[in-house]
Amino acid sequence: MIKIDLHLKPYLFFVLFAFTRIVSFGQNHIVPVFKRCPVKTINFEQGLANNGTTSVVTDALGFTWISTKTGMQRYNGYTLETINPVINGRTISINTSVIFFTLQNGLIWMSCKQGVLIYNPQTNLFKEIIESTNLDNLNFSIIPVKEASEGILCLQYKKGLVLYSPQNGKMLKKITADNAFIQHAFNNPDIHTNSNFTANDSAVFIYNGKDLMQQVNIKTNEINYIKAENVNCFACTNTKLYIVSDAITSINIGDGKIEKSIPLKTITGENIIYEACFSTEKNQLLVGLNNHLFQFDSACNYMQEFTNLNRNVIVSVGFIKTIYADAFKRIWLLTNDDIKRVQNFNIPFEHLMYDGEKNNFIRTMYYDEKKHILLAGCYNGGIQLYDASDNALWQTAVSSKIIKNITGIEKLTDNDYLIVTIASGLYVLNLPSKKLKPLAQLNINMIDAGNINFCNNIQRINDSAIFIATSSNIYNCIFKKDELISATPLLPLNKNIFDQLYCFLSASNKTIWTGTATGKIFRMDSAGNFFTAQIPENYLVRSLAEDAKHNIWAGTDKGLYVYNNSGKLIKTFTTQSGLLNDCIYAISPVKNKTAVFASSNLGLSYISLNKNIINYTKESGLQENEFNTQSAIKTGSGKYYFGGVNGITSFYPSSLLYIKDTLVLNITKLVINDVSYNCSPGFLKGDSLKLNYSQNHIQLDFAALGLLNTNEYVYEYRLTNFETNWQSTREPRDIKYVLQPGNYSFEITCSPIFSSKEIFKRSIVIIISPPVWQTWWFKTLVVLIGIAIIALIVQQYLKRRYQKKLNALKLSYEIQHERERISRDLHDNLGAYAAAIASNVSIMQTEQTEGDKNVLHQLKTNSQSIINQLNDTIWALNKEAISLTAVSDRFKIFLQKIQPNYPNIHIDIEENILNDEKLSPTNALHLFRIMQEAVNNALRHSNCSNINIRINSSNTWSVVIKDDGKGFLDLNEKIIKGNGLKNIQLRGEEAGWKINWKDGTPKGTELMISCIQES
Repeated sequence: MIKIDLHLKPYLFFVLFAFTRIVSFGQNHIVPVFKRCPVKTINFEQGLANNGTTSVVTDALGFTWISTKTGMQRYNGYTLETINPVINGRTISINTSVIFFTLQNGLIWMSCKQGVLIYNPQTNLFKEIIESTNLDNLNFSIIPVKEASEGILCLQYKKGLVLYSPQNGKMLKKITADNAFIQHAFNNPDIHTNSNFTANDSAVFIYNGKDLMQQVNIKTNEINYIKAENVNCFACTNTKLYIVSDAITSINIGDGKIEKSIPLKTITGENIIYEACFSTEKNQLLVGLNNHLFQFDSACNYMQEFTNLNRNVIVSVGFIKTIYADAFKRIWLLTNDDIKRVQNFNIPFEHLMYDGEKNNFIRTMYYDEKKHILLAGCYNGGIQLYDASDNALWQTAVSSKIIKNITGIEKLTDNDYLIVTIASGLYVLNLPSKKLKPLAQLNINMIDAGNINFCNNIQRINDSAIFIATSSNIYNCIFKKDELISATPLLPLNKNIFDQLYCFLSASNKTIWTGTATGKIFRMDSAGNFFTAQIPENYLVRSLAEDAKHNIWAGTDKGLYVYNNSGKLIKTFTTQSGLLNDCIYAISPVKNKTAVFASSNLGLSYISLNKNIINYTKESGLQENEFNTQSAIKTGSGKYYFGGVNGITSFYPSSLLYIKDTLVLNITKLVINDVSYNCSPGFLKGDSLKLNYSQNHIQLDFAALGLLNTNEYVYEYRLTNFETNWQSTREPRDIKYVLQPGNYSFEITCSPIFSSKEIFKRSIVIIISPPVWQTWWFKTLVVLIGIAIIALIVQQYLKRRYQKKLNALKLSYEIQHERERISRDLHDNLGAYAAAIASNVSIMQTEQTEGDKNVLHQLKTNSQSIINQLNDTIWALNKEAISLTAVSDRFKIFLQKIQPNYPNIHIDIEENILNDEKLSPTNALHLFRIMQEAVNNALRHSNCSNINIRINSSNTWSVVIKDDGKGFLDLNEKIIKGNGLKNIQLRGEEAGWKINWKDGTPKGTELMISCIQES
């Protein structure tokens, strides 16, 4: 044990820390250099429990832990969640502040009132490693300071400097230290800050709050003291000690010499009320002074001040208490009001604006390649001037009460510039004098100033010619120095056509393209040929540009349309293609590429013809997300300028190379059947989630935790075996599925919005175990039993079907046999008797009187009719089925027999049988009898001259019998009362046919027999 000399022997101490008194205060104020960074504020809206924040740390998975005076919370990229650790089923309620300390292996020590907990981010599990012996009811009795090779160096209340094992929390040894210094650290309410202690690999520095700093060598236990007064905060590396009081001073630890000291007033120019500092091994020192955040290099040289994207201080109200830089290039600031997260990377965009001006609404720009200056015209008045480095050259913008709205700027002479205004005419700006005067014109009415509106533009063609557009035409304006000599309209437009011109472009082949308010695009080639194209759905055309392959890009209120040089539409880009917004304001082509930069209502996009789209937003460093119509130019050096509602965004495409990002894709929330679950990798068992069949309602939240905000990444996800298409979003939250048992893979990819090259992926296997009745063996058993039952049922069914078919065949045979017997009996018996009667009558006719002969003749005729009727019946009974053609042929024979009896009546039969319908014998006989009856009725009663019979059959069949006789006097009465007609009706009903009578045209009667189709 080394004895401490409290009399401060000179050979034991560093050089006295009296740097403030020896620094010359005559130094010049440091020229500020600003680093614009996106800044996110996290406060009560994100769930911050208490603005008394005390400690912050980011774990290996990108989650950031915040300690407040009422406990600890974890930020998942969306919200702050209050965390109460669960250890062995026991919940530890933490309602006081916590000190976080990250170990080299990624585990985190959390010192709290209950002792020291160790947290594993990979498993999301806590373990109590040191039990508290806090007798004085402090918020914590152990403060981890430094991880050395032997263990974790800690300040412990009433025990001094102690070394603990990082694995099990066992005390390894005590190191000699002045306990008064340690006691002061625990009594200091700002113990969490850099105002109490710091350490490197060889020593621990502890401040007593007054005038001394204790240096404890952790290897030799040697103690030295440094004279130091009014120290607000301090930090160290292995070689240097940095102290912030009324100056920032670096001291060489090896020899104790002051290397550099910078008075704070030379940095901020204001009184310092609150100071905070943090050092890293990456050659930087971050220092918070009041609400400012500064960066110094390791030699304590001023580098820059961090600002937000609008170049304002990081913390607008209040002051910075704690600074923490994590491994994801993010700087976390704990303030007295909220939490600021600074994205520490170089913004590829510059923001040009006049800070003192209320109006930075940039409507038009002109870059003078000879003088390397940029002129910008504002809507609502004002002309701004910048140099090639984007610095404002005037303190205030040049303005005029007459010239309110500027829509175009073009150079006329070395010092004179044409200013085109909305509805106020043309003016000339003399740059040296900053004077504006009306443009001299030979004919004041050549261009109607009232027709120059918000969206018309201008384009220089050669040394003397400038095309200037109004809402009614495009004028070829010839200038001589600063005078307008002539203005000739170029387009052959009918004044009666309401097509307000909004933009135009004179292409490289001298073709003039013009966009209108109604979506028309006029194209006039160099020969004067005039063509018209139409934007789909008549959307307003705001801007036109020509790419390296001479394609014309048209920006509209509903997307971007690309035409080839002959006027054919070849490509369309909308939000569905990946644009941030469909309202395209300005377009600027990319050199040697079929690609453009396009500004919109929601940012800036790089768009190539192969549909590769990269988007940039305000968070990437733009002036704002909203830009202005046709406000874009490109300089000869390749620098782009886009004007918007809050100034100008400038950049070189080469600077837009994607920013190297390191992120982790995390499940931030997992809800199963409306119950929140631990979503750590430990619970997932190596990116695999196994659930039973009843846990099938799943809800997921995902977040990319990296350099950017979570909504500055483009996410795509899908669940394989459930969906095939990828879903795209900027905020993957409340992703819900209801799943059947099976194996699924939830795949998610993300990339920064400003880079499509850097893609991060993660997949999680989701296994929904089936219930017993859905297992393979149970299904196999059920299938086998089912097959057996089905086989038995099929066997019985086939047996019954076979028996039924056998019975039907037997019955059919018996019916056919009976038909043949009946037909033979009719032929052999009744036919023979009828024939004998006819023969006997013939013999008797030769021996009788004339009267008797008439009677016998009638008897002979009737007997012959009986024979004919028997023949027809036998014909039908001898068939199993009779075709419609067979019925027609039989009916023709009937007509041939009766035709001679009616020589004055012409009978015509017409067949149109495409589908020879098969009829049953009974129905065939019904049809034959109906046709017989209908013809007999016509022959006997109608006094007709012609009878026409039509037999038709295609999809269905019909028979029409029509005569030109006298017709029915009362059609309905005859149909009801006539026996023959009643028989026709009854036969039709029995056969299932439709029987329809109607008056013929122009006279007579028409009967239709038709088959009724089943619906």
